[in-house]
Amino acid sequence: METGDQEQAEEAPPGWVLRTPTRTYEVWALPLVAVAVAAFVMVAGIAAGDLLARVVWTTAAVVVTTGAVALASAGWRAYGEQTRGASWDLHRTTVVTGGASGAAVLVASMIGGGTVGVAAGALGGLPIMMWSARSLTRFDRLAVSVTCAVVAAVSLVLVVVGLTAGAVPEWRVTVWTRVVPLIGVFTAVVAILQSRAVARAALE
Repeated sequence: METGDQEQAEEAPPGWVLRTPTRTYEVWALPLVAVAVAAFVMVAGIAAGDLLARVVWTTAAVVVTTGAVALASAGWRAYGEQTRGASWDLHRTTVVTGGASGAAVLVASMIGGGTVGVAAGALGGLPIMMWSARSLTRFDRLAVSVTCAVVAAVSLVLVVVGLTAGAVPEWRVTVWTRVVPLIGVFTAVVAILQSRAVARAALE
């Protein structure tokens, strides 16, 4: 009996295949969430107190909006074709979009220099990115590793600028030198762990 159960488990399709949209509303769920996030980010950019914050928040909104379009396109194709290849493309699009959107919001929060924004990015954007790459495929591990490495690199640059540049406002320096290092260390550790797990992960 156990042998039969094991065989069925081995033959079961991976999770990303099971998440292929089979109803129209399933196609639009994630894109609409992404559009809502983009709208929120744009409002944050409009309400920002200085030009730098407006630029980074607007850029993040563009990244998230682009991700929403990509999700809608890949989701509609997977819904229409119902093939393994289309499902795999949708999965990869979801992982990349989740990672890019989470990283964009987090980086915008850090560069903007608002403590509340940094907290929202760290506690909201990064976990969403990680959730999007839950499965143990090699692509997922690599995507998370690269994304976290980029965030860690941006964190390092901000810390150096905060410690050396004299034209940066004091309130922004405080965030860059006290909060951003914590995010940088965390994302660097995640990047290293995920990169080491890439070779052990399944291709699909």
